[in-house]
Amino acid sequence: MKTSFRRILPLLFASATAAFGQEGAFEFRDGDTVVLLGNTFIERETRDGFIETFLTKSSIARNLRFRNLGWSGDTVECAARSYFGPPQEGFDRLKADLLEIKPTVVIVSYGGVEAFGGAAGLPSFVAGYERLFGMIREVAPDARIALMSPPPCESLAPPLPNMAEQNARLAAYRDAIRELAERKGAFFADLFAAMESRSAGDSAGPLTDNGVHFTPEGYAVVAPKFAAALGWKNLSTDLASSSARKLRGLIVEKNQLFFHRWRPQNETYLRGFRKHEQGNNAVEIPMFDPLIAEKEAAIEGSR
Repeated sequence: MKTSFRRILPLLFASATAAFGQEGAFEFRDGDTVVLLGNTFIERETRDGFIETFLTKSSIARNLRFRNLGWSGDTVECAARSYFGPPQEGFDRLKADLLEIKPTVVIVSYGGVEAFGGAAGLPSFVAGYERLFGMIREVAPDARIALMSPPPCESLAPPLPNMAEQNARLAAYRDAIRELAERKGAFFADLFAAMESRSAGDSAGPLTDNGVHFTPEGYAVVAPKFAAALGWKNLSTDLASSSARKLRGLIVEKNQLFFHRWRPQNETYLRGFRKHEQGNNAVEIPMFDPLIAEKEAAIEGSR
């Protein structure tokens, strides 16, 4: 039986404190545009908004803009983003998105999918990640980049499998990401270790619905660990408070608007191979921008 969200939260959070002035922390600055990039783990954050809410409330930086570019099943080759073409199409799509967004911060979390390939897949993963990193640095040369390890999997009751072997593979991929970050001069954020060090209060119930994908309760637990992996220490933010619930609601609404602006359901007609039929309606896509800006102003006012 899943543990109640109300039972988990009081064990996790108390009051908000500032995150900066800490040696080795990955800092946000006033006016930053923060891109969250990765696979299903990142994309599903748009649904619940706990990580963004925690980062927003814990940061002393003002007027932050978050853009979630997570894509379910994605890899460092950007294969899932390619729609009807080869992985290069997805890679080019992400490049165009980053050029348009102009991020000042990019937090990247890949490896959860690739780790299923084990040791044999490590060389191609590292090569693909280096290429991806080079592209990010090319289009956003001044952006601060954090490479975050994927979180560990969770072993649930049968018939779901024991995930010990997969976690051993994830640990190896985590180490490869750390080495890549060191070579490239990027910040390394060890979410794998942060999640493994959960306290007893954090683990009051299952965090995933299948050992891999987090539930809303799971994201509530992940949020402070995500910040801890960025080097933010001594943080506790009451996500159950009325102000945090209001803020999270605004963040989720903003994320929905950005998702529709970024990934319109009728993309094939608007910008794809059938745009000759309804491509004239693509002029409506930028009309989401003032709606997103309105939500962001409300978010800043609700911190």
